[in-house]
Amino acid sequence: MVRILPSAIPTGSPGLLRHAAGAAGALAAKAPATPDADEARRAARKELSRSVYHEQPSLWDRFWDWILDHLDTGSVVPGVPSWVSTAIVVIVGAVVIALLILLVTRISSARRVETPSLSVLTDDRDAAALTRAADEAAEQADFTTAVVERFRAIIRSLDERGIIDEYPGMTALEAATLTHQALGEHRVVPALYEAAHLFDAVLYGRVVPTGSQDQQMRELADQMTTVTRPTRHDRTVVEPVAAAPGAPA
Repeated sequence: MVRILPSAIPTGSPGLLRHAAGAAGALAAKAPATPDADEARRAARKELSRSVYHEQPSLWDRFWDWILDHLDTGSVVPGVPSWVSTAIVVIVGAVVIALLILLVTRISSARRVETPSLSVLTDDRDAAALTRAADEAAEQADFTTAVVERFRAIIRSLDERGIIDEYPGMTALEAATLTHQALGEHRVVPALYEAAHLFDAVLYGRVVPTGSQDQQMRELADQMTTVTRPTRHDRTVVEPVAAAPGAPA
């Protein structure tokens, strides 16, 4: 606050008085006001809420800082420049990580291959209902469901016509083997084994079927509608079953 002493203002001069008062007001306006305690707290909270005070290092940044703190990558390989040593360490680390990923992938694939086949029939729908489900899925380009449901319709149709006798937990390959035993060397048997392998591959996610696989299953289903159980005189049963066409060695 600027104080103007009366003794410093010439008397008898109203203009000078007004000028001095205006100058004093301007100086008072420019003088910074001292905030009270509440204003100071609000200002501090506003400043500390800025994102710059809350940025945290990423997981990779912390991992890399830990490596730099515990390992001097520039001196790992003696006799070479530090940047060369660092580059070698990074390359070796990347190769090790890639090998670990490849190893885990191979182990996972091996476990999937060793997993026994799933049951081909999981509900009580008849062949007609399963065929309708396959047709509806194919219309929506859901060929995974179409292939799976149409193969189930084929097997359920064989059971309904007495060509095979289904049982709980029967797998696709077991159904194909029973059909082989019932029909002998019928022309549909190799195609049925191939369809059984496709069913398992699609069900396990190893194969993503397309419209061509759906058409292949449709053609097999059409052929199966004309198949009848041969008489004992006409039937040729192949033994052992493991030697059936399309069966795993």
